[in-house]
Amino acid sequence: MKKSIIFLIVFHFSIFTVKAQNDFRNNNQDKPNTKNSGIVISLGAAANYYYGPGDRNFDKYENDRLNWQINGMLGLTIARSQSDHRTMLAGFGSFGMNNAKTVSHIFDDQGYVTTATNQNSNNNVYQLEGGLLIGEVFRISTGVGQQIFNKQTITSTDGLITQATSLKYNSTTLGFNFNVSAVAIIINCNFDYGQDYTKTVIIPSAGLMLRF
Repeated sequence: MKKSIIFLIVFHFSIFTVKAQNDFRNNNQDKPNTKNSGIVISLGAAANYYYGPGDRNFDKYENDRLNWQINGMLGLTIARSQSDHRTMLAGFGSFGMNNAKTVSHIFDDQGYVTTATNQNSNNNVYQLEGGLLIGEVFRISTGVGQQIFNKQTITSTDGLITQATSLKYNSTTLGFNFNVSAVAIIINCNFDYGQDYTKTVIIPSAGLMLRF
């Protein structure tokens, strides 16, 4: 019975999404396309899940790995399809808050031992990437990120770091945008690696973005 209800909800939501997209296209198909380039700004929010290294079990879910982030995109249209779907050269930014458990997981996964007995409940994390949004659907981008935490001494196989306040890493994201009028449902998979990270970690996320 539950599966039938879920199926019906998904079915009706799919019909609504397709209808909304068709209505949006129909309302705009008569408008002249006076230029093949333009600037697009998008802002939104998403929930992310710190999965960690890829050797963990995919069927294991832990509430303390769930966090939130704000996303932004500044895109320059470089191509436009016959159906008016744009391909953009874009800069992507995100600002989030990772909880204390997530920071502890990061230390454990990257082989760091800290002298701090507790972590702050909210720890800033930043990412800045550049890449492409192809056909307004598929995202591929890469850049850098930084995990902030309270000042503390940490040790690893590379030695002792006193008064450490952050870990830096490289960041690559693959994702999909499902557009409904000016709102997009976004599903991304972020890979963090290199610099202060010894292992690649996976952070999937899902949310909404509003296009201006």
